[in-house]
Amino acid sequence: MSKVGELHHVGITVRDMDESVDWYTRTFDTTCEFRATSSGPELSTSVGVPNAELELAFLRFGSSSIELLRYLNPRQESNERSNADVGSTHICLHVEDIRETYERMQARGVVFLAEPLLINEGPLAGCSFVYFKDPNGVTLELFQVPAPER
Repeated sequence: MSKVGELHHVGITVRDMDESVDWYTRTFDTTCEFRATSSGPELSTSVGVPNAELELAFLRFGSSSIELLRYLNPRQESNERSNADVGSTHICLHVEDIRETYERMQARGVVFLAEPLLINEGPLAGCSFVYFKDPNGVTLELFQVPAPER
């Protein structure tokens, strides 16, 4: 039986591919591995979108990637969700130094929901996190685990 491995990528549908690629590469000091376009009946069936035409970009994040997708035949509505809404998701990225990353990203124009929060109790005691949104309203999180004791 085939075993499920580590996370390959997370896909995010965006309004503007150039803006999103620029924001993600600049904000996270990452690179765009490639950009491509795709269409056709097989794609439409596979993604469940009639007459799907899309462009995509893969951005490297450690051993995983974020795939940005822009449908050329998009729905004209936005889906504003609260973190409390069923089906709401967020993408969490591990960082070594949350305060330094927070300040660097803030200097690049990222607007955070609050300052990094240190968790004082429970199974995540000693960890810190902070939430923010990308230009498309997607919730992202930075997460720092405590340094191992030496």
